[in-house]
Amino acid sequence: MPSRPTPPQFPDPWAPSLEERIRRVSVPGAHSVAYVYEVPDTSTFRYRVFNMIEALALEGGGEPISATWFTRAELPILERLISDVDTLVICRTRYSAHLDSLVLRARAAGCHVLFDVDDLIFDTRYVSLILETLDRNPGEAMLDEWFATMSRLGALLRLCDGAISTNDFLSARIEDYAQLPTWVVPNFLNTLQLDRSAEVRRNRRASTGVTSIGYFSGTPTHNRDFELVSTALARVMTRHTDLRLTIVGFLDIGPALRGFADRIDTLPLTDFLTLQTLIGSASLNIVPLLTNVFSNSKSELKYFEAAVVGTPTMASPTYTFRLAIEDGVNGYLVDAYDWEDRLEQAARGELDLAGVAERGLEHALRWYTPAAQVDAVRNAVLGTRAPG
Repeated sequence: MPSRPTPPQFPDPWAPSLEERIRRVSVPGAHSVAYVYEVPDTSTFRYRVFNMIEALALEGGGEPISATWFTRAELPILERLISDVDTLVICRTRYSAHLDSLVLRARAAGCHVLFDVDDLIFDTRYVSLILETLDRNPGEAMLDEWFATMSRLGALLRLCDGAISTNDFLSARIEDYAQLPTWVVPNFLNTLQLDRSAEVRRNRRASTGVTSIGYFSGTPTHNRDFELVSTALARVMTRHTDLRLTIVGFLDIGPALRGFADRIDTLPLTDFLTLQTLIGSASLNIVPLLTNVFSNSKSELKYFEAAVVGTPTMASPTYTFRLAIEDGVNGYLVDAYDWEDRLEQAARGELDLAGVAERGLEHALRWYTPAAQVDAVRNAVLGTRAPG
């Protein structure tokens, strides 16, 4: 299967230095927020820590907030500073004795402790469902790994005073599991993504139809999801010989598409800014997902990452996609049995892809930016509620 060259990669922007991050703990007159995450990465850390801190740095009304972050390895430093922290946000991090001690120290110092989580990965009642959805073999080693990880996440969640999630569906699962108050802060784009996406839009070539379908898997856990659409793709690509498929990330394409190797471009997992370029090179973004309690807990980021570069999305109607997408207006919602028909319509030019892309862009810029979500972030870390 051919692979095309990857565009130049961008370095991870995880600044500032540790010294500067420490200084942000004690800013006179500001409410101090410290995030904890195991090791910085381009997925959860970016969306749930880096982007949140960027939003909190925006000038606005109300109490000034100074936010910073620390890794698991930096916990001894944070312990020495915890008396100066007003809100501690522990993001998708596993229980440890060190963190247990940190939470106790924080509470003793009058610090409000929150747990931020973006997935249904804290309640072991769902282990079997998750492994099935992720196409993982539920052998002894895998069960040990997932029960241990989810138990540790759940244990730390229950130590906290409240939780932050990406949507109401996931918040309901948290409240059922831990009986904690929750705040919803959707995932949103950071300024670097917005700037890069604007450049991608400026360089985007006008298209009269669908020539390239993009699937951006991100992690090696979407084989079952892709099975929903692989046969439909094969049939549509058979009828439309100029149609190409671009896959970025990890995926076993399965037997239905193996005869189309010369029309499938595969690219490895890449940095999040290069990803915007790749999404922008596709005529259509597809997001097939199994519909269950696990997928309903996930965010809609695959929609707005595409919308902001002008690429329309077809997605399975999970909870968050049904909230984000109005079918035929700013995207398309596709039931499992309907993928072939909807892809065929797109390939024939029967859908208003240009209009949908335009309205999707407007929606993304109106809702999925730091400025749009700063009040939600502030309400969460200050422990307040939005009016109404």
